[in-house]
Amino acid sequence: MEYKVSIFSDNILKGQDKFDYDLFNQICLDYLVDITEFKISPFDLDKITLQGDKNLIVFCENRHLDNLIIKNIRNLGSKKAIIGEQVVVFDKAGVKTIFVPLEEDLHLLQKVFTKDENKKYCQFHIFGLSKEQVKNSLENLKSRITGFSYKFIYDNLLCDIVMSYDGQSSLIDDNMVMIASEFKQYLYSENDMGLSEIVIRVLKLQNKTLAIIENVTQGEIAESLLKFQGQSVLKKVSFEDFETKTNEQLCEKAEVFKKESQSDVAVVMSGQEVEGGLNFTFALAVNGEIHIYKNSFKADKTSCIKMAKNSLLFHLAKKLREKNISF
Repeated sequence: MEYKVSIFSDNILKGQDKFDYDLFNQICLDYLVDITEFKISPFDLDKITLQGDKNLIVFCENRHLDNLIIKNIRNLGSKKAIIGEQVVVFDKAGVKTIFVPLEEDLHLLQKVFTKDENKKYCQFHIFGLSKEQVKNSLENLKSRITGFSYKFIYDNLLCDIVMSYDGQSSLIDDNMVMIASEFKQYLYSENDMGLSEIVIRVLKLQNKTLAIIENVTQGEIAESLLKFQGQSVLKKVSFEDFETKTNEQLCEKAEVFKKESQSDVAVVMSGQEVEGGLNFTFALAVNGEIHIYKNSFKADKTSCIKMAKNSLLFHLAKKLREKNISF
């Protein structure tokens, strides 16, 4: 379903209050809600007119909500529902206008949006494909699966995809196998778990510890792991600048660091900024072996760091899960 979004708030415009765009986008993704227009405007009751001819989500401060509804009541239709004692939903011949106080938890929208009971919903999380490759794959699936629809969020080589198609939600069918086959080795999760949580859970399951020399990624990997109580498995995190000219030197560094830290798994990274991007290499020491991964990213510095973090976590999760397919 498509919606326009209007936020009426002086405080949001001035930066005095914040709107949780990430959470809002995630909820829209989960329910396959497409946002066709997103506007932020000052609250001026005299200038706000809601037509009621397109699906619309309206956000404003709670103190303004009643007056805004009263002024536009003729255009909103007579069918009204109140969700969670806060969100007001008007329905005019199938066109919905949803009023949400900015002070309320956006999770209330999960009680407003609905899923088709005749559809099977699934989510896939993948790494390493470009945005164009993801879209091409999804369009290919759309041409082959009855009633197929999709929505995805793309961020620095990670892609969260939600899909639906005609079928029963409780059954594993050929379409699910077809979707999984389309993304193959790029798939790392079919539930809400992200890469950091997967790494921590598998390490705990295997009763293993992890040590990291983090320099290129500027602490983002350690921070992301600590969000999921990673302190119980992080044996050592070191921030150390060094230079290795060959893969052999990086392997030696990883082997020495693994022994010194007395950890079960060790990660050592090295990187070099180049014009327009970053060359990123890391060594992963695990199960008596040392694996080298090389990446070249073309983007601004901030995006390159995030892509480096995502690449390292993806390959670490993949290597840890080789003998443990529970996650």
